[in-house]
Amino acid sequence: MKLSLFMLGAIALGLSATASGQTFGPDFVSDYTFTDLGTPGSVPGNLGGINFKPGDTETLLIGGNANNGSGMIYEVPITRDASGHISAFGGPGVATYTAPYNDGGLCFSSDGVMFVTTFSNNHLLQFLPGSTTPDSDIDLTPLGINSSVGTCQFVPAGFPGAGSFKIGSYSSSEWYDVDLTLNLLGTYDITGVTQTVNTGGGTEGLVYIAGGNPGFTSNAALISEYGANRVSTYDIDANGNPVVATRRAFMNGLSGAEGAVIDPITGDFLFSTFGGGNRVLVVRGFDAPSIYCTGKTNSQGCVPTIEYAGTPTMTGADDFVLTGTDMLNNSFGILLWSTTPGTLQLGGGTICLSGHVFRHPVQFSGGNGSMQGSDCSGTYSDHLDQAWFSANMLSAGTSVYVQYIARDNNFTEPNNYSFSDGLRFTIGQ
Repeated sequence: MKLSLFMLGAIALGLSATASGQTFGPDFVSDYTFTDLGTPGSVPGNLGGINFKPGDTETLLIGGNANNGSGMIYEVPITRDASGHISAFGGPGVATYTAPYNDGGLCFSSDGVMFVTTFSNNHLLQFLPGSTTPDSDIDLTPLGINSSVGTCQFVPAGFPGAGSFKIGSYSSSEWYDVDLTLNLLGTYDITGVTQTVNTGGGTEGLVYIAGGNPGFTSNAALISEYGANRVSTYDIDANGNPVVATRRAFMNGLSGAEGAVIDPITGDFLFSTFGGGNRVLVVRGFDAPSIYCTGKTNSQGCVPTIEYAGTPTMTGADDFVLTGTDMLNNSFGILLWSTTPGTLQLGGGTICLSGHVFRHPVQFSGGNGSMQGSDCSGTYSDHLDQAWFSANMLSAGTSVYVQYIARDNNFTEPNNYSFSDGLRFTIGQ
């Protein structure tokens, strides 16, 4: 059980909170709704962090017996409705990862290492892909991180501070920028810790929200604040840290707001609760473009990414442009798109599309010099205008999934391909 200055307030609310007690803040009440999935079967309370199983958007990872020495991470199947939104649990959870004292942080590095924060011993666990027991167990207290965490998160692509690693202390609500160095075992050593801000509220789960979503005029962090019984949003600075003065209530009336994750298929926001019924809630209403899959590291050590500018709409400013960056120079590539996401393994990477997959005309990336594939200065660009939406019978409310693919002849066949990450966007009115 969490022990802190917030404990009495959390207990008091926990005695009276019901599923109907949650309310959205005034800036969000007209645009967002939530679905209460209830308690995942066979996952013992209290619930801890939450995320998706890597490469599997139909399975959640949820901490059970959180803050307890017998804690585990459970794999929980889900079902989706016709629009792709999570509508229910698809079966009971299966205890998979040994994670004693697991708490609200459950996140992944770009190479698939799973990080789990623990309370109240203030540790950070790491699991290599395929491992079910910790491959690393770091005591955070000697490194200057106040006991006890709390949460962890990597800032996703497309946001200021992308790739940086954040740790938040539950007990002190302090945030830390943490330097990680890959070691010979494949896990990460902590080589630097910098305390940045203090948000208050008892920091637990953390996700990032793109500006342009309803109620979000700029890029923001959504934080499950267990000690304050709420989910709050903060604008973020150039390093991906919350600007404390911008705090707004996103959702109130919670008991034990804990883990947090964004659904890579729909952009919905999911969070778990520690106590408070040990539930998982799904919040709908987010519609700005979002990254939903990971690109392949190319032969020059870069991970190609998709960036966007403008807004995909059927009316108004016709300004939605995609740009592929960190591409191999002087190489040919194409934009692929579909209305269905996927996870097809090909060429040492992943085609993040399925169903009917369409392609744009071949482009030349340009960039430095004349030697093909010698650096990552190449770029691609596509203006997805309103005429293109109409010509392809795409209407308002349709979600579209896009990804760049190119040749990478510095790799031998069959791995001689380069893949960007995938971008999901929903066409507006």
